[in-house]
Amino acid sequence: MNRHLRALPLAVATSLLLSGFAGFISRPPVAMAAGEGSGSTVGDSIEAMVRYDAPPTAGTGEQCSWRVVTSITPTPGPRTGAIVIRNRNGVLETLYARVCGPTTSSYHWIADSVSPRIAEHSKNRVSRLVNMLLTKTAPPADKMVVHVGTWFWVPRSIWKPISVTAYIPTSAGPISVTTTATPKTLMYSPGDGNDTVSCVGPGRPWTTSLGDTATSPCMYTYDHSSRTRSRTTFRARMTINWAVTWRSSLGVGGSLPSIRTGTGLDAYVRELQALSR
Repeated sequence: MNRHLRALPLAVATSLLLSGFAGFISRPPVAMAAGEGSGSTVGDSIEAMVRYDAPPTAGTGEQCSWRVVTSITPTPGPRTGAIVIRNRNGVLETLYARVCGPTTSSYHWIADSVSPRIAEHSKNRVSRLVNMLLTKTAPPADKMVVHVGTWFWVPRSIWKPISVTAYIPTSAGPISVTTTATPKTLMYSPGDGNDTVSCVGPGRPWTTSLGDTATSPCMYTYDHSSRTRSRTTFRARMTINWAVTWRSSLGVGGSLPSIRTGTGLDAYVRELQALSR
């Protein structure tokens, strides 16, 4: 970029560049892969270059940021979305400004598919961190009773968002994406042929002080004994549904298909017989 333009405010410099020079739209380079790979950030090379260590800073040690070019006027008004977009060989690209400090900036075309691809890749790592190891029921799984409500829950310590940040190095600087899995619903599949029941949140822990008349939003009542089954138990399952979202350093974000983690349990449901004289 011309050194005189570098000293101008970003909006003014952008205006001059886009309106004062014919054909400038095609001049900003495509952000190319750097570091551990080669070629454009479009394509399978993304997967090979995704990294999870701390993204490098600019050469001077200062932090840089990406900003989509949304205005070509010296005094921009309110805008939504990028207005500088091109289609290159069937790939949609957006013009971004990489800003490092108050006066240093450069312009780069970046494919719109880059951030979602990194997010999808990092989702695999997130899914490995949301293991569900602890499940609780009252009565316990081996002492459930017909027509007595079964409480189910998981410890609140695991009911929290889990995030992973990944990035790819490019010739213009790293592009990072933070992918977050947030627990939403707890589900109990009783294994007796009835539908799965679900509740929002981790469920309410049962304690002896609550007695036998308290209720929980996470609750299921068996209506017949498991002793009729050949294995004398119902193969039940408890599952957490995690909503997955992502946010890129380019300022864009979105959602990914949810993640489900769960564990099975053998529910032995007995039927108590009342005795009378």
